[in-house]
Amino acid sequence: MNYIEINGGTKREREVARATVELMIQKLLPRFRTLEITVNLKKLDGVFGYCLAETTREFELEVAKGLSLKNLVGTICHEMVHVKQYARKELHLNDYVWKKTEVDEKTPYSKLPWEIEAFAMEDDLAREVWDADIL
Repeated sequence: MNYIEINGGTKREREVARATVELMIQKLLPRFRTLEITVNLKKLDGVFGYCLAETTREFELEVAKGLSLKNLVGTICHEMVHVKQYARKELHLNDYVWKKTEVDEKTPYSKLPWEIEAFAMEDDLAREVWDADIL
């Protein structure tokens, strides 16, 4: 059974984060049953969030507290795409390797293939969260 822990933020932010993570697991990783995902809602400077992969089953998401609900859901969806990428071994844990192809470390952030995929998917995934009427 997957384990989800939500820390920090307001009660509403924690509820939204949990509902969003649970739906994203169902959508992106439906067969996975051994994921451990911790979401830390905290003050972040200059970014909405990021994903730290400890292993291909253990993840820590850092998400800015105080975001609008739209940005909170979108950010969590974006970071959950990264969880999917690591869990499915599309993105290598310690190197710039994407789907078995090495990526130049000097590649600008906006041109990284894993970021291109996450940005391409986040709006549609966020729309699914809103349409699911779970918030």
